[in-house]
Amino acid sequence: MKRILAVLAVVLALAALPSGPPARAQRYVPAEHREFPKIKYADSLESLNDRCLVKKNKLNLKVRPVYVNWRPIGFCSATCPAAFTKNPEKYLKEQKMDIRCVVNAGRNARPDATRRTYVNHEVFFLSTKDALAIFRKNTLKYCGWLTDPVSGVRFRPTAGSPRMIHNGRPYYFSTHSTRMQFEAMPDSFAVRKG
Repeated sequence: MKRILAVLAVVLALAALPSGPPARAQRYVPAEHREFPKIKYADSLESLNDRCLVKKNKLNLKVRPVYVNWRPIGFCSATCPAAFTKNPEKYLKEQKMDIRCVVNAGRNARPDATRRTYVNHEVFFLSTKDALAIFRKNTLKYCGWLTDPVSGVRFRPTAGSPRMIHNGRPYYFSTHSTRMQFEAMPDSFAVRKG
């Protein structure tokens, strides 16, 4: 009975979410190539890239970015974020993107799987293995703003934020209700979808 009520709560919560494109103030901004503008997102951050790292097409305003070391990476279609997060090193190395370490300020972070960690759907690369260990011990200090894996809301987690570990990855939530929705159907929210 509890499971049925939990699933019903999730269905009702999902039905209450707005449909269609998000009501965000994201917009295109000029970049080096006129036909490939960057995106300025609602959080005032500009995409690191001017074209999709996966398909090399123009970025799409309707597709939420994936944040890498606090910076948004834009995409052209809803399938690209999942492809990117499976092997971000491949795409970042191809573009030779300059990513700064969030622990060792001023140092470059290497796109290397041995120095990578995830929090929610955000990706973090660190400059050294020691920096990676420090990040994992003090996640709240270094993670910055995160995207709630259920609602898509950007928020700054605190020690009091709802939290859980799923498949070894920490997830923080903007509200207790989104944590409950995640807990009821973790496989629906644990992997980044478009």
